Amino acid sequence: MGTGGMGSLAGALLTSRMTDRFGVGPVIIIGFAVSPLAQVPLLLAGPGRGWQIVLAATLAAQLFWATAAGVSQRTLRQILCAPAFQGRMQAVSTTMTAGSRPLAAASAGALALVLDVPVVLAVGALLQIVPVLLLLASPVRALRTMPVLPTPAAVPPAREGTS
Repeated sequence: MGTGGMGSLAGALLTSRMTDRFGVGPVIIIGFAVSPLAQVPLLLAGPGRGWQIVLAATLAAQLFWATAAGVSQRTLRQILCAPAFQGRMQAVSTTMTAGSRPLAAASAGALALVLDVPVVLAVGALLQIVPVLLLLASPVRALRTMPVLPTPAAVPPAREGTS
């Protein structure tokens, strides 16, 4: 877990360099694409220190890209969302992601009753490809830099005595 945390910290520190080099959209898409790929070593792992090292390195890479993608997508949403709706936007995002976890856990548990655990893990990894496909089909794919929205025209102060 400590190695994964170091990967996440590195991702947070390097996100702006990565988006400058690869583009915002590709960083978001790669971040989402690494997650299902990171499940492969878990499916193949056996006992022993060698697999522990592989899994720790995989987790570090996964959290590196997940953090970079998360920072990039939140920044993009904050640029595109009006300030008055920032709280709602973040609340909906958090509810959709964190709120789906109990349902996913219950579904995985139910599947594990009828299928082998490795099969359930493989199904979970395959389902993680869906967001990647959606992102590849979206305008995010071509996004290289963060959009710069025009600043709204200043509203002149109201004149006193007029109605």
